[in-house]
Amino acid sequence: MTFSKNRTVALVFLSLLGLILVSGCFTMDVHAAAHEDGTVSDYRIEFTTSSFAYNLIKENAKENGYANVREYIEAEAGNTSISYNETWDDDSVTLTIQCSDPLLPDAPKWVVTKEDGYLVYKDMRFLDEDEEIDASDKLTGAMLSSCTLHYSLEMPGEIVESNANTFNGKSAEWHLTGSDIFEVPIYAKSEVPTPSIPGFGAPLALLACAFIALRRNN
Repeated sequence: MTFSKNRTVALVFLSLLGLILVSGCFTMDVHAAAHEDGTVSDYRIEFTTSSFAYNLIKENAKENGYANVREYIEAEAGNTSISYNETWDDDSVTLTIQCSDPLLPDAPKWVVTKEDGYLVYKDMRFLDEDEEIDASDKLTGAMLSSCTLHYSLEMPGEIVESNANTFNGKSAEWHLTGSDIFEVPIYAKSEVPTPSIPGFGAPLALLACAFIALRRNN
């Protein structure tokens, strides 16, 4: 199986953050499922913002030679196969992007690794390492206050450690607002499921039946 390794569409919105912040608000919902082989599937983004911010994205797309936002997003996804949809509700618009194929995270900012017998998931792509976003600035701080990131993650085994707002069993959820979006990494550590031995249950069942039959005969 071939896995896609490309710039994910989450970074498309981050690269346009300067434009989006002008609108004063956005909500981004991210869903991902990590696997033992280091891949991520069911990767989905729902990005909701104002029609004003959407028009800024559209104008930016046109300035870069694209006819519309859809064409821009699909081009930025590169070789990654995605589905794209827009939903309008009065003055807001939600852009939904679903990756069709499993993704191979682009290290070092996004990784799925095995460490000391556990599976570790880290997503640090949202972190503002270059300090381009000055949350101490009053205007930027006010705009960031209405920005939200909801991130849900499914791990293959029970999660034993995470900085998520909530985690239970194999699932974890982060609900970040304001500058925390760009300061808090997504981190979860889970058990690695023990592989079952194919057909192991059938011999045990046969042995149990044989044992019961012997006892009855005796």
